[in-house]
Amino acid sequence: MLKKNICLSFLFIFYFSYGQKTHDLNTNSFLSEIFISKVFKSSETKNIVEMIDHVYIDDEGLFSNDKSVYDGQVIQSVDEIFDINFFLDDTAYAVVYGYFEISSKKDDYANFLFSTTDGVKLFVNSNYVHAYAGNTFSSIEEYISVPLRKGINRVVLKMPNKDWGWKLKLKILNDKATKRYLDKKYTSIEYHQFLSTDVVPLLNLKSDWTHNMMLYMRVGNFPEFILDKPGLSKKYLGGGYEIKVRWFDTDLNEVYYPKNTGRYGYYAEIIGKNGDVMKRAGTLLCTSDDWTAWASFLNAELQYLPVNGISKDTWEEHGESAGNFLGLKTFESFLMQKEEVLYLSFLDDMHKKGLQRDRKRTPLIHDGDFHAKIKQIILGKENYYNDLKVPDRISSSNDKFEYVREKQKKKYSIFTKKMDTICKDWIDDGGSPFDMVIAKDGKIIYHDAFGSDDFGTFTINTPTEIASITKLITGILFAQFVDQDIIGIDDPVGNYLPDFPKEGPQAVTMRNLFTHTAGFHGHGLYNGVHNHWLENTLFHLIKNDTVGTSYRYNGTGYELAGKVMEVVTGKSVFRLFQEYLYEPLGMDNTYHQWSLGYSVHTTAYDLAILGQMLLQRGVYNGKKYFSEETFKKLLPIDLNQFYPGIRFNNSWDKDQARGIGIVMQNWKTDDKITGEERYLLSGNVIGHGSATSSVLRIDLDNNILITQSRRRGRSNFGKNFKKVYELIDEVLVDKK
Repeated sequence: MLKKNICLSFLFIFYFSYGQKTHDLNTNSFLSEIFISKVFKSSETKNIVEMIDHVYIDDEGLFSNDKSVYDGQVIQSVDEIFDINFFLDDTAYAVVYGYFEISSKKDDYANFLFSTTDGVKLFVNSNYVHAYAGNTFSSIEEYISVPLRKGINRVVLKMPNKDWGWKLKLKILNDKATKRYLDKKYTSIEYHQFLSTDVVPLLNLKSDWTHNMMLYMRVGNFPEFILDKPGLSKKYLGGGYEIKVRWFDTDLNEVYYPKNTGRYGYYAEIIGKNGDVMKRAGTLLCTSDDWTAWASFLNAELQYLPVNGISKDTWEEHGESAGNFLGLKTFESFLMQKEEVLYLSFLDDMHKKGLQRDRKRTPLIHDGDFHAKIKQIILGKENYYNDLKVPDRISSSNDKFEYVREKQKKKYSIFTKKMDTICKDWIDDGGSPFDMVIAKDGKIIYHDAFGSDDFGTFTINTPTEIASITKLITGILFAQFVDQDIIGIDDPVGNYLPDFPKEGPQAVTMRNLFTHTAGFHGHGLYNGVHNHWLENTLFHLIKNDTVGTSYRYNGTGYELAGKVMEVVTGKSVFRLFQEYLYEPLGMDNTYHQWSLGYSVHTTAYDLAILGQMLLQRGVYNGKKYFSEETFKKLLPIDLNQFYPGIRFNNSWDKDQARGIGIVMQNWKTDDKITGEERYLLSGNVIGHGSATSSVLRIDLDNNILITQSRRRGRSNFGKNFKKVYELIDEVLVDKK
């Protein structure tokens, strides 16, 4: 509870034993400076909770700013954020202690709003006050009311870290300021909840419950719809609304009642009294009268999942009882959840239309195709756009990847042995399993996999999540639309999706979407690209903003770019990835059907194929994916050229060039001989970062390619990857 009618005036003072440095902060502000200890690690700690509970120093609450004892340093926030990794460098699975002091004029309370990547334990005046484990950095802050005494108050923070990313943001407020801050925050959250409002079939409790609580229907009548958040909808739609619905059968005929069993798609408009329109769509299944759902039975078998160390023997021992339970729950989900009913609708179509198994034929892709075509009908854009052509074969030349030939292997034998040692030592140093490709001039010099985990031994054919490298791949798919003059990089989204304007402060362009300058945030918001009318929701999100004024890294813009590609082609964007990239390139171990900002699962080899195509400026294995001119349009540029004075939320993003899913990946180091700063490899390395620490680095000057696929970075990633980089720089880069 917030304490009421209290007005605090704090003076924050930092006393450092090695310089008597004093730092004052205004009331109700972000913490800007803190003393942190050296890094503490322990082999006993296996998770965040254990890391918070484990005692690394005696009398934790008495930790101070005595540098001679704790080997610490003062760090300052940048844009209100403490990036601890920046000061301590790649310290996954570790803990530091932080210290600062508050001076209060009387016994009172302060309110701490913590944003952290992995949690914190808090001591005030040597007393334990609060602890939590979890990521609040990109969500709602952890709110803590902190007792203060008159005079100097000693505050100690115990901050754990796992994997990568170690950040802290702390705002200290009095009660009045806290109320204003949280009211604004919760109003924003409430509006986001409103934007996720959906239509649901109206329940008629007087009739057979099996027909109304489940998302299927019988021949003869479509269900009526209501909203799942009627109160919020009335509030934000001017006090009332009406719902208008159009229906389409599996062959895309608009219909007014279900004549046959099978898949039906709906398009609903929620029209508010204030004139706002919310658009929703989905799929329902019509079944025959003689199917009795409640009499059905299903047993499900789930592949082994290493949760909490559960052994395979335990998993198999209880397989039958687990299968019966999972079967029941799976069956219920088929009939009661929108996403799962797609599976039955998919099978119904496969059966009636005699469609055979295909990598592009999945429940999500099939439904995406269906609703992309319905959208073309709704917008009157059937057969309106030019067809996207598959990559043309322009020559019979063999410009695809090859392994170095036997007679060349001797040339690289020492390099290979040294790289083997680095990689094996990396695994022994707590590294996560990975596979890696190193190539130069189109020849694969090194390709191997290392390590194992709960899923087994890692191989060169083990696809794993490459996270945000997905964004680069989405940009490469989009490049084919650009090259064929179907969509322009600077075209307004409103040219294709009329929920957005074509002119004015909310006129989002395709470049905005790929360079994080459209005003969006987050990843996978509002069900991402699987929201058939995502553009409608996103316009309501930014309708009072001005596009191109700030940079905020996100995946939402990429999802919206996917909706543009879908409406132009009438196909699921995941079908487009398969037809225009993965299949023609021969990326046989690549799986992708969830998000455009993350979610590609692939191998280092498949990723290297894509990278080699970029090294060859849009050509691979005799096929042209786009021209060299288009390739140049994808490359990173200074965003100030397009958006003068653009604001950056984080200092590390400021002045970083951004392209169409491509960013610079240059790495500077001090030369061991001259001591001068220089680039490892060259200053012209492109690619994209990854939350799993997967790697795509393309050196355009030296024709060198480095790829890694891995599930996570884990301990000492930067230290070990730098050894890989340095060996490549030493052996493969021509220093002339």
